[in-house]
Amino acid sequence: MKQILRMLALGLALCVALAGCNFSTPETVGTVGEAEISSGLYLLAQFDAYQQAAQYASDSQDPGKVSSFLKESITPDAETGESVTVSDFVAETTLKTLQEYAAVEQLFTEAGGQVTDEMEAQAAGYAQQLMDSYGELYQANGIGQQTLLLYERNYLKRQALPELLYGEAGADPVPDSELTSHLENEMVYGCYVTVPLYSSTTFTMADEEQTAEMLSLAQEAAQKAAGAEDADSFTQTVSEALPAVYGVLGDEVAAADLAADFQTGLFTQSQLAAYFSEEAADTLRALQPGETVALQYTDYGLMVMLRLDPLADNTLDELREDILTDMTAQQVEDRVAEEAAAQANGIDPDAAAQLPAKKIVAS
Repeated sequence: MKQILRMLALGLALCVALAGCNFSTPETVGTVGEAEISSGLYLLAQFDAYQQAAQYASDSQDPGKVSSFLKESITPDAETGESVTVSDFVAETTLKTLQEYAAVEQLFTEAGGQVTDEMEAQAAGYAQQLMDSYGELYQANGIGQQTLLLYERNYLKRQALPELLYGEAGADPVPDSELTSHLENEMVYGCYVTVPLYSSTTFTMADEEQTAEMLSLAQEAAQKAAGAEDADSFTQTVSEALPAVYGVLGDEVAAADLAADFQTGLFTQSQLAAYFSEEAADTLRALQPGETVALQYTDYGLMVMLRLDPLADNTLDELREDILTDMTAQQVEDRVAEEAAAQANGIDPDAAAQLPAKKIVAS
């Protein structure tokens, strides 16, 4: 699941096109803090900033026309309603991204972090995947695999910060009692199955009446499984009831085939916030181990779950990394933001002028 989420999370930032292939570029553009910034990293940050700006474009604006769009105004902050020119937004966001890059490098080094062989192999693997998927696009726009490797390595350093800062050997270790409390109260471990609210044969979405009927049948299945002693008995009971749920939309599914759809796993606080409605997340957190529930967790699916005691199946050490990362996510982001704001801007204006935003290739 972490790999899937990881790839989803990279969707915008890594599917990029960068300008610079039609003119010479400096090897570096200077420094931010103590970090040397290559022209490739500068272009990557600049294009990502442009992509962010494009998300705020109005219907009458065309981000595909880079030169003209840069002169227009957008409103990134809906609360204040304050507008800013796209060119200013891109410049400010580019610097902010590079400051965060430098901050991660600094925090990782100060905390005694070391790039392991495993991290290096993972970074190289991610960079190669990007080249395999978008190599022609990168090459056409003057971005190389080494830049992607730098980006991926920095990403993995950022992922390592929770353990380095708040782990057992960190400067501010989180006590086991607090980790256990977070696990039990903010995360959810259980055996579950999801049922799509659309036909698997016609792909027709369930209407309001069909959704209500499917949910009612799923709730009956959950009630039948109440008191299940383990994931296996829960799976057997619910899988036998699920064909009727699928049948509402005319799909014929055998109970024996549905057993493979059940999973046992841990939902982090961040996943509950990102992939569940607030009501559904609260309902899951309120479950006690051994209790079951059926609910509509998004507009597109139902879930039937048996909550389990995570420490009955795992040791705290086995779950420590996931808990610590989830528990300290905001603290780490705050630390990065604080350090980023303190990173001195040593970008050479003359070097940066050779990499103007107007040269960005938007598509």
